[in-house]
Amino acid sequence: MTENTTYDQLKTQRHLSLEWRGINSTQICFEKSCFSFKKDHVTYTIEIAVIGDEKKISISVDTPTTFEKIYHYLGDIRRYEYLVDGAFYCMKKCETDGIDVTNSITDVELPYFFSEKYKHKIPLELTDKEYKRYFLKWLKLQSSLGIINQVALFANCLNGLTADVRISMLAECFEAFGKRLEKEKKIIVKSENNTTRTVQCENCKEKFELPIRGKKSFACYMTALIETYGKTIFSREYRRRKTLIQKIVKTRNKVFHVNAKQNGVLGGAQCGFYAIKLEWMFRYIIWLEMGFPKDKLDVVIKKEIKKFESQFPNLIY
Repeated sequence: MTENTTYDQLKTQRHLSLEWRGINSTQICFEKSCFSFKKDHVTYTIEIAVIGDEKKISISVDTPTTFEKIYHYLGDIRRYEYLVDGAFYCMKKCETDGIDVTNSITDVELPYFFSEKYKHKIPLELTDKEYKRYFLKWLKLQSSLGIINQVALFANCLNGLTADVRISMLAECFEAFGKRLEKEKKIIVKSENNTTRTVQCENCKEKFELPIRGKKSFACYMTALIETYGKTIFSREYRRRKTLIQKIVKTRNKVFHVNAKQNGVLGGAQCGFYAIKLEWMFRYIIWLEMGFPKDKLDVVIKKEIKKFESQFPNLIY
């Protein structure tokens, strides 16, 4: 194996360890977790350490395992860590069995992994046992969420997106997420009010009122989600939630219907502000879906939201 080895060549080779290092200079912290789990008769031992602005993830196995499988779990761990950090660490170096493979995997890294945004944390203090328990739950949930989670990560972390596009992509995720939660009977989505339409008979010229049944619109799903999960995150806006949701809807319509003349949209800075709040709520729901106690989660996130709002008081709707 050389520096010119491609990922396609590397992925089928068998190795015993992987060590990945990344950096996010927006915040300094010190954290450490360690746990093991068994999958397909292979025991994986994971160690995550954060020192200053650098994160190190080490994965070792008790049986030579294809690099592709080990690298797959590296991505799972980074996405799991994101649920706490609200940001990724950009890869600095990656080694397998002591051999530098950074160049080999750079080309296959998903674009959102290259983002080094400011952290908007949900700073949960997990023991190694709790960390492992929720990680294993995360593997199952991530698989079932599929494209919903992937699009949310692209929306929040892809470099170069404008704030209005970012919040519009996140909004789309919430509509799909809402339909899933409704199907699981975890939220109640109320339809729009029924309306009528006046029509005239071509023969007798008499006018009739045709009833139109209210549908479950995007706004209906956003309302149900914020009323069920967003009271802590949107406490300052909660009384005005319906008008805020309408502004989010119109912003999304402006972007995805390519309508520059759309009125009643959020301003640029507000798009950024509420994209962060929506993304916070997305992770909040995921932690609840994994069974994390709501009372403990509310206490932690309430403090973070207050700090965030105090930095941008003029952007609160």
